[in-house]
Amino acid sequence: MCNSFKVIFLKNNMKKIEAIILAKNEEKVIDALRKLDIGGMSLFHAQGRGRGPRKIKPGLGRYIERYNDILEIVIVVEDSKVEEVVSTITESAHTGSLGDGKIFISTIDKVIDITTKEKVEKNI
Repeated sequence: MCNSFKVIFLKNNMKKIEAIILAKNEEKVIDALRKLDIGGMSLFHAQGRGRGPRKIKPGLGRYIERYNDILEIVIVVEDSKVEEVVSTITESAHTGSLGDGKIFISTIDKVIDITTKEKVEKNI
């Protein structure tokens, strides 16, 4: 069963912003992003770690935390909105401590809407 679909190359430059932040900052970052006119976003709760030293949890059964609880936020926006989104994430997720997170930006070449089987820019 092979359904045809339409691939449309984007005229406007679109970027995918992937931000990995500490999960404890979720509410502050998401609230700040909701104030922007960016459409939707995807959130992924996970665990991860960077290269930095691990924290030792105090208490009777002291242990070294292997992973941090993190949140990955994925947003696709027009080029003109990238700086605003990145600035909003950076300002709202920043604590000044090691491990605040990372932001990755990549170019989107094509988009296919699974429902309509074509690219509809207003849905991005």
